[in-house]
Amino acid sequence: MSATTWTTTEPNVAAVLAEHRSPLSALAEMRTAAIVLRGVLSPAACRAVIRRFIDRELMYDPAVAAVPERFVKASVREGGFGRIADPTYSMFAGQNPESRRRRIDIGTSLGNLGNYPDEFFADARKTHELFATLFDGLANPIDALYSSLGQLAAAEDKRVMTAREPDGRLYGPAIFRIHYGGYTYGPHFDSVRLREKREGYAVHRFEHQFAGVLCLENTELAGQTAQCILHRCLWTPEVNAVMENGFHEHAAATGIPNVRVDLAPGDLYFFNTRLIHEVPGVAGDQPRAVLATFIGYSPDDSEVFVWS
Repeated sequence: MSATTWTTTEPNVAAVLAEHRSPLSALAEMRTAAIVLRGVLSPAACRAVIRRFIDRELMYDPAVAAVPERFVKASVREGGFGRIADPTYSMFAGQNPESRRRRIDIGTSLGNLGNYPDEFFADARKTHELFATLFDGLANPIDALYSSLGQLAAAEDKRVMTAREPDGRLYGPAIFRIHYGGYTYGPHFDSVRLREKREGYAVHRFEHQFAGVLCLENTELAGQTAQCILHRCLWTPEVNAVMENGFHEHAAATGIPNVRVDLAPGDLYFFNTRLIHEVPGVAGDQPRAVLATFIGYSPDDSEVFVWS
């Protein structure tokens, strides 16, 4: 595949399998920019999930006059990741820490708590308890993501499961991220092996890391939505040095192609997180709400781990 034809594979599992006999291998080898599955949930099902979050006070309604103080305290602000493993790593250097660009997480994050294993696994247990009943009577978005990934993995005789340690301790199965006020992710990559160096966790064993993201609600301003941009550039130490001086300038000068992944509520996509990727901020009236997971994959491993 040439650089000029690098694109996504979609719109459903059948189409993906018709094009790639080993779809997860295609992500690992950059033979596709992303796997995009349209309409995994209906728009109505997505609205019902958002309504449940608001009713259970797990997120705040952007229409309220003032943000409840407890959400201000719980927010993950741009430029400040709380207890993230590497405090020197920032996609948003220079951002005002009091920015109204806030993120509310519903779930457990290895990125935030990975330096504190006891706290991380205790929080993961609470997340499993919450998710066990949170979607009663609704279409469960976590089940939809795992089911879709399971169909892709089955093509390679692999089994999908929530990440776990050898002693049985479970990671968080997924996390919901609610982004307010044009919350932005600048060019970056994600890797428990290469960035966070999580040698003490079972997920470190996987050769490749993917992300699975299911859109629940979009934000829009002047016809523009906040969507992911994937650059056909895998992170390396050399790329890291370039990123410190401005990745966009480097990409323009060297002709690195990119693909924009446009999602509607209910759409799900999977991509290789070692790709440099970003999500521009759009400060619309509604938050951008997604279900997010990380995925561990190795060609010679029969298990595919999913965590948050």
